[in-house]
Amino acid sequence: MAVLSVLGAHLLSLGAAPPGAAAEVAAPLADLFDNTAVTADRAPAAGDLDGRGGSLAESDLTAAGWARGARITVNGTTYTRAAVAPGRPDNVLAAGQEVAVTGRGSALGFLATATGGPATGTGTVHYSDGSSTSYRLTVGDWTAGSTAAAALTLPHRRTPSGTVAAGARLYAVAVPVDRARTVTAVTLPRPDGDHYDRAPVLHVFDLAIRNTTDAPGGRVWEAAWTAVTGSASAVPEPGGWTDRTLRMVAHPNLAGRTLRIRLTNALSPVPVTFGRVTVAVRAAGGSARAAPVPLTFAGQGRTTVPAGGDASSDPVDLPVAEGDELLVSIHLPGPVQLAPRHPWALSTSYTTASGAGDHSTDTDGAAFTGRISYWAYLAGVDLATADGRGTVVALGDSQTDGAHSSPDTDRRWPDLCAADLRRTAPGTGIANAGLSANSLLTDSTGAAGAAALNRLDRDVFAQPDARTLVLYEGINDITLHDATARAITAGLREIAARAHAHGVRVVVATIPPFGGSARWTREREEVRQRVNAWIRTSDDFDARTDFDRAARDPAAPERLREGIHDPRDHLHFNDTGTRLLADTLAPVLTAVLARGGPAGR
Repeated sequence: MAVLSVLGAHLLSLGAAPPGAAAEVAAPLADLFDNTAVTADRAPAAGDLDGRGGSLAESDLTAAGWARGARITVNGTTYTRAAVAPGRPDNVLAAGQEVAVTGRGSALGFLATATGGPATGTGTVHYSDGSSTSYRLTVGDWTAGSTAAAALTLPHRRTPSGTVAAGARLYAVAVPVDRARTVTAVTLPRPDGDHYDRAPVLHVFDLAIRNTTDAPGGRVWEAAWTAVTGSASAVPEPGGWTDRTLRMVAHPNLAGRTLRIRLTNALSPVPVTFGRVTVAVRAAGGSARAAPVPLTFAGQGRTTVPAGGDASSDPVDLPVAEGDELLVSIHLPGPVQLAPRHPWALSTSYTTASGAGDHSTDTDGAAFTGRISYWAYLAGVDLATADGRGTVVALGDSQTDGAHSSPDTDRRWPDLCAADLRRTAPGTGIANAGLSANSLLTDSTGAAGAAALNRLDRDVFAQPDARTLVLYEGINDITLHDATARAITAGLREIAARAHAHGVRVVVATIPPFGGSARWTREREEVRQRVNAWIRTSDDFDARTDFDRAARDPAAPERLREGIHDPRDHLHFNDTGTRLLADTLAPVLTAVLARGGPAGR
């Protein structure tokens, strides 16, 4: 049986908490530091993160790009590592303290970790109008928590007996806030106990407000294209990448004139330097229609992204019409030994040879002699809109990722559905958060990434202006992990609750059949049927789309209809099948978007 393990944060109640103004005594977080987590190589005994003499190595943090005073953006939230010398207090043991935090946005982020096991507690967000909301926060353990869900995993941890080669984890978790109100203070969670021997302890290193939505001219950023990261893996070329330029193809599903791109170094243990990044409208192959436009990051053309971090470019004006494809070129001075990648791109991109130099501004593609079938470092393309209906995020596995649809044709069902919405709900972007082999409940140590429950903040809530979620997960939990129907429905219900707390509407999909697959058994079929029966009657969602009913063979409902799937595995959809899913979902999404209103209605 799969174990439901949730690392992340979710709101306990978005309704108004008991009346009361913001805390009378709210101090900056740094004024409350009462624990020492980080120690220098020469004085490892100066710290005591876990009550047993454990600590993090300052040298490891510096090597990861998390030096003292560094600003690190994770999931669209920018944190600051305290400029505190190692061996001095650098974090707060959360116990109901009142912390001054000011700003507006969609979420409140915590840079945190836990000792003694995963820590859970309930706190309060205070607003300038005197109102407040409650939140519930769960943070993973620094030694035993999920690596796939961690913001940063360091290679060592210090113990009283010496430094050991074992992972030490920090997490970036977020709770929703009311984006229409200004946050003024936060009450930190008060765990059930505050003694090391009685309960896990929550350590907070920084707090920050996330705002990934505001675009120039009073407009709003919408996700026009997305590629999520499952893992950071070794680059395929012997010796790695040095002085190489990647030129990746992205097919946005929105039109506009102002854009930005998002880069990621998620799940990587080392920082990466981008020498220059450009964007252009594609002509053909690796050639651009006009000279590529250089991008800047906080005004700089060259930028270094810490391990586990991400970066959004400054806005640029570049007209993008419906049907245009973009070339995003990234010069990597290197050396690069591993990179965050989306492996199942179903799209050909281009690369120069190592040592070929910076060709990011080339209009022609002559220097791009190599072909790659994945996206590396590129996480998203956003377009500024004035009248958008928000971003729709498609959270799923290989069937959402495209699987067996035709390469280089953009016939994944989210692409096809986005084209449908251009007619019925213009201004709606779809962010494809599909990840091949992904599961609802179970983390992967490979490219399948964190469980859907553990990647909600990174891949759903941090998407700009995310307002609607299409939830299509569960088949891998059945076929790969033999999860029970109860565990799967509990996971779907939790995702819906957490999405609603973030103000995100949820459209859930039933699970299509897989009879004829080598993984089909009568017991697994019964689990699928029970999950689908629950989906069709549950009131946990805003709407549902019945992929099962649309795709099954009427004469053999445990199998897919002929002509819509790959006959070799009887599980993945071909181009006709992805078109069927898109056509089934589009009217449901159109109705949900037209209805508007808050999530959960």
